[in-house]
Amino acid sequence: MSNSLNSSSTNDEKPAFDSKVAAIGAVSSGLQHQLSTFKSINGHTINVVRSQDRQLALEQLGYKQELKRTYTYFDLFGVAFSIMGLLPSICAIFTQSTSAGASSSWGWLFTSFCGILPVGIALAELGSAFPSASAIYLSAWKFAPEKYKDVCAYSVCVLDSIALSAGACSVFFSCAGQILSCVQVAKPDFVVTHGKKYGVYAATIIFGAFLGSFTGKVSTRIQQISVYFNIFLLILIYIALPIGTKNKNIPFNDGKFLFGNAENYSNWSTGGNWILNALVPAAWTISAFDSPIHMSEEAIYTPRDMSKNVLLDPKASPAAFGIILSISACGLLGWVTLICIYACMGPSVDDIMNSSYSSIITQIFMNSLGQKWTIAIMSLMSIGCFLMGVSAIMATSRNFYALCRDRVLPPFMADWLAVVNTKTNTPIRAMYGTCTVSLLLGLLIFQDQGANSLFTIAVAGFYMAMAIPMFLKITYARKTFDKGPFYLGDTASYIVNLVAVGYQAFMIVLMMIPSVNHPDKGTMNYTVVFTFGILALALSGYYMFMHKYFKGPRSNLTDEEYMETVGEQAGIDAIISFTSKD
Repeated sequence: MSNSLNSSSTNDEKPAFDSKVAAIGAVSSGLQHQLSTFKSINGHTINVVRSQDRQLALEQLGYKQELKRTYTYFDLFGVAFSIMGLLPSICAIFTQSTSAGASSSWGWLFTSFCGILPVGIALAELGSAFPSASAIYLSAWKFAPEKYKDVCAYSVCVLDSIALSAGACSVFFSCAGQILSCVQVAKPDFVVTHGKKYGVYAATIIFGAFLGSFTGKVSTRIQQISVYFNIFLLILIYIALPIGTKNKNIPFNDGKFLFGNAENYSNWSTGGNWILNALVPAAWTISAFDSPIHMSEEAIYTPRDMSKNVLLDPKASPAAFGIILSISACGLLGWVTLICIYACMGPSVDDIMNSSYSSIITQIFMNSLGQKWTIAIMSLMSIGCFLMGVSAIMATSRNFYALCRDRVLPPFMADWLAVVNTKTNTPIRAMYGTCTVSLLLGLLIFQDQGANSLFTIAVAGFYMAMAIPMFLKITYARKTFDKGPFYLGDTASYIVNLVAVGYQAFMIVLMMIPSVNHPDKGTMNYTVVFTFGILALALSGYYMFMHKYFKGPRSNLTDEEYMETVGEQAGIDAIISFTSKD
């Protein structure tokens, strides 16, 4: 379908259009229970039968296919796996993890497979049912009671946007820290200041946005390079670190240390400190796994034969495949990586925690590998972290594009940003809008606790956004929710969503607890202030004026475009349209 079609119904065309629609409705009247609804540009209510063809399903949701479909299911896995970027991410959270001791690796394993994976599976079901970049808040709008649909969807929009933006910021912030750590290793007298860190941060995020603005073909190559590069980094550490540790005559830590060592570098109890610092690192690292959903309008789909029982078909549900495989891979590989590093760190945790380097894992590399190897590995990790950021800002920009398409922002701003570049088939304006937001959020770097809050806001906002549609799915919409090609079945789906909501509620609370007991203003955890403060401001703006513009998902198809694309291609069994004005 041509993207240039902008026609609207005229009085002369309406009788013929109505006749065509009436004929389709008469033949398909027995399929009413399968219908979903959206509003066209002209204000008509259009009901559709969902297609297993994901591109048709997108247009049946009311959205014009504007982005070019170039991503395979492996590429979508690559987007999520790249954002998680195991080794660079573990470097970023290593101080927090080590403050609970080497046994924090158990916390990683438990969080990955007992908490994050159920959330990912529940999210995969939502993404499969709503093959759109806006699937998370679209599902919230669909599942919520009629009276609260718009405000519920708007809240999810805000929370998810905060989380994605903070996540991209935290990745580039970590990248800046690792780059400066390399400089520290080369020049021990080099002093890292907030200004220097923000300067490197701003440079990397602008360059990342530039790379992310290329065509889908180039972007997919970047994702593939990132996947292989991250795997290469892991293999390098698995080989080089043990060899270097042995050559330096540093004793390897035994199993008792690896799986039983508990430390406490806070004034919480040892158990409380372990819960705070052993469970959270995996939640921050294995995050942004909704990115395949935000990229799903660029995914290549193959319709599945629904008469066959298949649990997960990568070609029919590429986003679901990307989510589940990336979580599983990072959960297992991250656990192995932590064990490898803790085995080679030496027997004194204090020596590592009291390191003068801005990233304490640098001390382990220096002890085992020496200066040259450390600079080389840290430089490679900086590149890996940068590739993480490129993937993160790409996924964030697609979400930003979807928000603007549905006018979550005021129309004059949203309509300008929700434009796909005709040369690259990418939302370049949304990309640089995302970049601007990230640069502003990055100013938190100048306040130490504010910078730490970037990490926790990314997780807390992310889980709050996802918990809303999942909670609605198992309560109000339990008997009416949409199902896609990936679906566990009524009983298993209910149990998984219940576990997912419970885990997210627990983790949201955990993210908002200060790292020290009885904190002062310098040690306070400001996540609760930032997250709920931004949400309160957004909801105030919604009730004051945005409720005039945001009415839930907003189709950018005219009735004629809809009939041309869906009616003619999918046939009578794919569409029923009613054109009565609301």
